[in-house]
Parts: sequence; structure tokens; C-alpha cells
Amino acid sequence: MNDILEHAGPAPQPHGDLVRLTGVHKYYGGGLAAVHALDGVNLQVGMAEMVAICGPAGSGKTTLLNLIGMLEYANEGSVVIANLLIARLPEQARADLRNEMMGFVFQAFTLIPVLTARENVLLPLMLRGRLEHKELQAAHARADELLGQLGLATHANTYPPRLDASQSQRVAIARALLAKPRLVLADEPTSRLDSACIRLVMDLFTQQQHEYGTAFIISTPDQRQFSRVTRTLQLHDGRLHAVLADAGREPFRVKL
Repeated sequence: MNDILEHAGPAPQPHGDLVRLTGVHKYYGGGLAAVHALDGVNLQVGMAEMVAICGPAGSGKTTLLNLIGMLEYANEGSVVIANLLIARLPEQARADLRNEMMGFVFQAFTLIPVLTARENVLLPLMLRGRLEHKELQAAHARADELLGQLGLATHANTYPPRLDASQSQRVAIARALLAKPRLVLADEPTSRLDSACIRLVMDLFTQQQHEYGTAFIISTPDQRQFSRVTRTLQLHDGRLHAVLADAGREPFRVKL
């Protein structure tokens, strides 16, 4: 992975694009029966931006996040992450890039049922390999801090089958934030939450954005839940066809 990064050009600058999609098409099937999930999408997301992708079910939001997260691949067009053209990377390098710089919140939560809530949150760091004692202590402390901020302090040792949907979704959010990733891809991360929990999540997202320069791409059917985003994009029938500006709001710039 280091060899690939060394030959991939300069590292992204603080105000440069962390994500860049150009003319991206994603379709399933062929011929007249082909279904276009994404149809010529162009998108740029800078470091420390918080972008909401709005659209109804079936508009292509999940597919767009999956392409950015290298879980699916475009049929046409280019996807560039941190100045790396994804189509040119071998599979292991894509996996390394995901693990090193991305956090995911999936609609299905994808918690491991035989691991406690805390252990599920710790999983991204565990997958990176053996941690030194001090690193492990720090990881446990951060996991507990995140669970506490999300109202789950008393559920750290609870297994997922005993968590309700709201609690499971918040554990998934804590897991995505644990390693302080450069980019979080959140697919309808508040779909099972009440208004109080939504505020907790957005407070945490904003804190992560300001403290660590994390960029967020958040899919949602309802943009009103995300009043603190720097940009809102509308996705319909696979096309980004409108940008809804937040009046008086300047994009947040991370101070490095």
C-alpha cells in the first residue's frame, strides 16, 4: 500500500478534493433491460466537508456510497479517492485504503452478534492488527467515550441481539468514528433514531469534523434532519440534478 501511495502523486491538500467522481455510470444488467443506478454523476467532496445526499428510496444513494467506499465499481467514469484512481488499484490496496481512511455506517448495521457493543465498536482497529498495550487502552477508552456520547454507556457489554434498532444503529455509528477516519460514509444513519438521538449523532459528527477534519457523506431521504451540513445534493433517478445551498453557511475548513 505504501508503494502505491508513493507513486500516486502528492497527498491531498487541506482544501483539495478528498473524493472526486467524474462521469460515473453504474448499471445492472445489459441491453434494453439495463437498470441505471447512477447516470453520469459528477461529485467533488473536500476534506472536512459534510455533504448530505438526499433522495427517495431507489434514487441511487446507497450505490453512490458503495462506489465511493470501493464496495462496488463503476461501469463508466472515474472514481478518485485521496488522489488515487480506484480503477488502477489492486484489490488488496483498495481494502487497505478503506481500512486506513474510511468509516462506514450501513443501513443494516452489520454488527457481529457474538461481540459486545464495545467489541463491535473496537473492530476497525482490531482488523488493523495487534495493538500495543497503551494503544489498546486508548482504543477502549475512546470506544467507551463514543458509546457514552451516544447514550449507550450502560450497554457497552451488551450483545447485539439484546439491543433495539436505535441502539444498534448508534453502536454502528460509534464503530465508524472510532479510528478517526478521514472520510465517513453514512447510509441513512438516523433512520431508526428519535429527534433526541439525532441531535446526539449530529453533535458527534460535527465534533469529529472540527477536531479531526473528518469529511462526511450522508445519505438521507429527508434533508431536514441534517441542518448542519455544508452542502446538500439532490439525487433522483441516478442523477445529481440540483444543489441546495444553505443560506449564510460557509463550508467548514479544517485548520492544519
